Amino acid sequence: YLQAFLFPFFYLSVNGEAFHFPDINFHPNATPIMRAWTCHGRTQRDMVEKLAQAGIAHSKIVQDCMKMVDRANYVKFKDDAYIDSPQGIGCMQTISAPHMHAHALEDLLPALQSAVSSSEALSVLDVGCGSGYLTACFGRLANLLGKPAKIYGIDCIADLVDSSKINVMKEDRDLIESGTVEFHLGDGWKGYSPGAPYHAIHVGAASDGMPTALMSQLAVGGTMIIPMGPDGGAQFLYKIDRIAKASPSSSTFTESDYTIKPLIGVRYVPLVRVP
Repeated sequence: YLQAFLFPFFYLSVNGEAFHFPDINFHPNATPIMRAWTCHGRTQRDMVEKLAQAGIAHSKIVQDCMKMVDRANYVKFKDDAYIDSPQGIGCMQTISAPHMHAHALEDLLPALQSAVSSSEALSVLDVGCGSGYLTACFGRLANLLGKPAKIYGIDCIADLVDSSKINVMKEDRDLIESGTVEFHLGDGWKGYSPGAPYHAIHVGAASDGMPTALMSQLAVGGTMIIPMGPDGGAQFLYKIDRIAKASPSSSTFTESDYTIKPLIGVRYVPLVRVP
């Protein structure tokens, strides 16, 4: 399922203590945020145009970057590439539905646009890169923003890291050959410190607690999009903005450094804890 439904409050544990999420006014007849699951197309362009018509991919730059990355290169069954639904990619994992990729790109776009004026290159982390599709989209988005960038895709499953590289090399090989996109084996809960701090972090699996190490890798002004909630239970997509850095230590987590906003109800596979 994927619809907008609001709730009075929600708690997750941070180092054994309750972390309070903002109060939300409950509205039993809330209008769904987006018309999901209906944006099927015959081609990549057709699918993206359906996402635009539905108001999901509403920014031209997001539409353009998604048109540049053919989903058929990143799915197992090419005949189903442009169906607006998740699909298995092996290793008991899935590639998210196109509407969720569009949603993530739109939510992270403002942080990346704000960072364009800085002197440093854009830095993006895609946690749970899966088949590499969204990582490649971030690479194309950086190209369109006209800013040097480093996009890191990490996954805890080596076969998926390898397949991501293979998939990108099909028609988006310039992203790897230019050094814009890299894929690494890694623990999503710990992030990828060599590329930090990040202007944008996307997490493609649901955490059952606050990923404080990952949050600490956000740059001030940066944004993270992450689903949170127990496997099989209520899950919500959250937008986490880092507004300050109270401690000079890059690994220190301070709750007041962040604002957290719930977006929509979702269903994701769990973010794997690597032993």
